Amino acid sequence: MQIRLNHLYEFDLSGTISFGDLDESFLYDMFKDGRVCCEPLSRYLEKAFDDLIFVDIQGYDYLWKGRKIEKKQVTNSGLRFCPSAMIGTGRKVDFSKVVDHIMNNELLYVIADITTFPKIRVIFVEGTYLLDNCLTKNCLFSKTQALRLFDAVKS
Repeated sequence: MQIRLNHLYEFDLSGTISFGDLDESFLYDMFKDGRVCCEPLSRYLEKAFDDLIFVDIQGYDYLWKGRKIEKKQVTNSGLRFCPSAMIGTGRKVDFSKVVDHIMNNELLYVIADITTFPKIRVIFVEGTYLLDNCLTKNCLFSKTQALRLFDAVKS
């Protein structure tokens, strides 16, 4: 599948996730946690999209036609688009460094909505789009605000 910026992609992974004899609904709930879903989803997207190369380098996750792409996920906690090194106990978001990172790398983002897993929605957007639409300097969209990004792309 070809990547198109500002285009909504939808995937349904129903019936494709298993782990021994664990109940499928338990696994689906587990995959709504970004920490659990991150790595498998990263590899799935690489297979789903042509020319998307998973590299997992500090600051970005993929290369696509010479562009750097960072993957972030919308969970029930919302969407954070700052570098992972700024997320966690005792760490702070440095907004000016986020802006520099996005601008200096001409960074694209692939945003995956995993809140309704096994159904996943995905969009590819310019990093500047996230900067322009975020209401705070902590690079955080609430779940509701993040889902509006998908609605805006969809329409």
